[in-house]
Amino acid sequence: MKRQEHKQRFYLWDYIWWYGERWGQVRRTSRMDGSFLLYCYIMSLIILPLMVLSFRIFSDIAMIQLFVWIAIALAGHSWVQRIYRRRGKSVLKHYYNRSFYEAVAVLLFILSTVIQCFLMYCYEYYIPKP
Repeated sequence: MKRQEHKQRFYLWDYIWWYGERWGQVRRTSRMDGSFLLYCYIMSLIILPLMVLSFRIFSDIAMIQLFVWIAIALAGHSWVQRIYRRRGKSVLKHYYNRSFYEAVAVLLFILSTVIQCFLMYCYEYYIPKP
């Protein structure tokens, strides 16, 4: 009986990581890599909204929260790097034949920054302070 191989799935996060890696390979002087681009999205879609909401809800212990969120942010970045240290080779192999456009990579980076700015604007005007 033939042994079944584990079929690996690839997600949007893998594609964003691949774009960051390719951007770092094209521009050797850039500090951009796949982990950084992916972490920008994790920061803007998960960590930043939770951080702002926790500061709004628990405003009396803001200094403790600041240290906790810094630790979470650093742990999140190292977590992304650890995952793609193992998974990165298969992601690069999977997207090998795809075409790479540097303008799309720049737009992906700018989009994460725009999301962060938009969320900060929304939190300032639409979420009431307790």
